[in-house]
Amino acid sequence: MFEILGAVGLLAFAVSSVSVGVRCIVRGVATGAVPELSVGVGFVVGVLFGYVPESLATSTELFSQELSSTILASTQVAIRVAAIAVMVFTLSVFGGGRPVRWAVFGSLVVALVASWVAFPSYLAQAETPRDALWYEVFSVARSLAVAWGAAESFAYYRMAVRRRSLGLSDPVVTNRFLLWAIGLASLTGLMASTTLAKAVGVDPTAYTWLLLESSMGLVGAVALWLAFFPSRRYRDFIRGSAQAAS
Repeated sequence: MFEILGAVGLLAFAVSSVSVGVRCIVRGVATGAVPELSVGVGFVVGVLFGYVPESLATSTELFSQELSSTILASTQVAIRVAAIAVMVFTLSVFGGGRPVRWAVFGSLVVALVASWVAFPSYLAQAETPRDALWYEVFSVARSLAVAWGAAESFAYYRMAVRRRSLGLSDPVVTNRFLLWAIGLASLTGLMASTTLAKAVGVDPTAYTWLLLESSMGLVGAVALWLAFFPSRRYRDFIRGSAQAAS
């Protein structure tokens, strides 16, 4: 029962992420837009070639030990590609004109590449403290890559709220900034969950921690779905709420 409850939110997040990714790739191919292509590739590659096979290799006995090792090695590449793609989206949407943004992007790319060169395997395969350290560098870098996007989106949301009060920003677009920030924040939590569990002295495989991860996944799934597939009722609700607030 606990295993099922723990998997519900993570499965919902995976389905929502792939749905968003596929839609963005289709639109990006049709328009040639970099933001849609980059975030679409990030979500599809990260989930289908990173998160899903990694979860199957570490949580089930479907594969032999040799095949699991090969799968886990490939997932480390997929997750890095996804993290870089999400950062490209952040630069494209929120502007790369400021040097500090390029510095953040460059630093995280270097950390992702260097950690793969130094230790291109999963944490459970670490044989020395040095291996474990480089995996932690990777874990922190991939989390910061997504957290950066969440922070940028939330900052734009706050700015859009001020503009909305003057009638200069559409309420649905304003809400979409918030939803994207929540979705990326949830993904950040999922990526950093193992490191955070160690930091607070909790077993990352404990039921309570799995339920926490599942809750983050469910929140992120709902936020991403509403950001890209909002129903008419939801859009009307957002517009009505904005009018009432004004």
